[in-house]
Amino acid sequence: MKNLSFYINRLANGQVRFCKKMLLVLGLSMTILILVQVFFRYVVDESISWSEEAARYLMVWMGALGAVVALRQGRHIGVRVLVERLPENSYDRFIVPLVQVTIGTFLFFLFWQGVELAVFNYDQLSPALEIPMLFPYAAVPIGALMMILDIFADMLEDRWPTPAGSRANLAAATLEGSKTGDSCQTGEEAK
Repeated sequence: MKNLSFYINRLANGQVRFCKKMLLVLGLSMTILILVQVFFRYVVDESISWSEEAARYLMVWMGALGAVVALRQGRHIGVRVLVERLPENSYDRFIVPLVQVTIGTFLFFLFWQGVELAVFNYDQLSPALEIPMLFPYAAVPIGALMMILDIFADMLEDRWPTPAGSRANLAAATLEGSKTGDSCQTGEEAK
């Protein structure tokens, strides 16, 4: 099982690296597209008909891929008022697995409904770009599936820790951040 944990965590790390690169590409593309649109609208006095729709779809994909990165790095918002009042040993034993299963279940239903929505809208074309609506709608199930892999990797990491796990990556990022002067702290560091 330790080997499975190692390889699943490596896969999850690889998808986060891919997501970070795609976020950079999508963000730059969206920024350039919007700047060109503003230039054409206010300087040339002509509007690019498809730019707003393309920027909207790029933003949807950025949200889905950004959620994957945030989940892996433990950057999603969490309310810890109740958890902090529980006995210390119950957190790792009961609360973390309960949260992981709950999030995994939610993501499974999000994936399932996202696939149904994407397939349902497969033959519908977007108004300006005239591309199948499958492409923008696919961000939901793909993002959910990637986050499910992340949750599964974390569950394996909790039982069978490996050097490829999210905690090892978080520790490396913390060390890297302290070398560069980054003062962001994770929830674990802030305690």
